[in-house]
Amino acid sequence: MITVAPGRADAQSPVTGTWRGTSQCVQSDSPCHDEVNIYRFTQVSGKPNTFSGTGSKIVNGREIVMATMEWIFNPEYHALEAELPGSTFRLIVMGNRMEGTLRTGDKVIYRRIHLERAD
Repeated sequence: MITVAPGRADAQSPVTGTWRGTSQCVQSDSPCHDEVNIYRFTQVSGKPNTFSGTGSKIVNGREIVMATMEWIFNPEYHALEAELPGSTFRLIVMGNRMEGTLRTGDKVIYRRIHLERAD
């Protein structure tokens, strides 16, 4: 069971903002590398529970944007999800933290993601 920490003052938007943390590789026999990440989420106007999220990684002290995707938030499960061809991101929002995974199309966990609110 997931417990949710008390929300921010802006309870309408538990997702919006800047989040920073790590993405750790699970598959040792892959080209994957552990990363420091920054995710930035903004509400998509006119689309409830829909966010634009830009994910970046830090390389040699510089932020490199990896992708911007549409994310759907399910408030009942505190789950934030985005799909790419062949993979799915799923993050659980727990107050000022997000924990989740990147799974391949065949449901294998490829990365574990740990984020904390940075703003």
